[in-house]
Amino acid sequence: MPQAPASTGPFDLITGLPVHVFITHAVVIVLPLAVLSLILVVAIPRLRAHYRYPAVGLAILGAITAIIAEQSGEALEARVGSAGQHSEWGEMLPPVAVALAVLSVIWLIVARMASSRGKVLAAVIGGVIVVVGIIAVVVTVLAGHSGTEETWSERIEDTDSAVTEMDTDDEMIPVEPDGGTGASYGSDVLGLETVASNNSPASCWAIIGDNVYDLTEWIDSHPGGASRIVGLCGTDGTSQFQGQHGGSSSAQGTLERYLLGAVGDPLP
Repeated sequence: MPQAPASTGPFDLITGLPVHVFITHAVVIVLPLAVLSLILVVAIPRLRAHYRYPAVGLAILGAITAIIAEQSGEALEARVGSAGQHSEWGEMLPPVAVALAVLSVIWLIVARMASSRGKVLAAVIGGVIVVVGIIAVVVTVLAGHSGTEETWSERIEDTDSAVTEMDTDDEMIPVEPDGGTGASYGSDVLGLETVASNNSPASCWAIIGDNVYDLTEWIDSHPGGASRIVGLCGTDGTSQFQGQHGGSSSAQGTLERYLLGAVGDPLP
């Protein structure tokens, strides 16, 4: 029976749940708050005496949380496959956050200089902080939005294109294949007929590409929600899988753990 991969590092799981789920909430709060605080202390001199250290501290904390978010995201990808655009924005965030933290520390040191040269340099660095801070907020918003879309967009749709309700027992039956390679073989080999008969969460088979997979064990583990996998049960889910994961090697690697065989092979 397919098993989940072993822990992929210190930022993989906490109490059995992905660290990434927890830390991303910290990032979207701490980093924008740090940017706002830095802009205020840079732009309003009377605020610096009391708030410059907390502002810089928030920037450093924002950089740390961004790094952990990126590392925990990679650990989660190793388990469930690529998150597409969300992964790309997530990889951009740590360098921007670290740059903001470093600039804020430099500004803090330079701003204490009494000379006119020091004041000019602090003003220049402050301007750069504002620009980098705005970039950090934009990347944070885009990473958060794409992650939310990845997790929830399909779950709130009214119907799933691959299935339709069958009867009062809420069983699901497949609709017409979506253009994959699942030819209609007989009941003694892997194909549309045998896959169609395994169309429930209790026994969930799906054709993806040229192969048939038993996704039953993956239903409750899928981070995007069980409904995405249930929607594939008993169908040719090639287009859905490709549309969601594209050519992701990590997603394909996860899928291979549930391989039953190629379309046309004898039943296992």
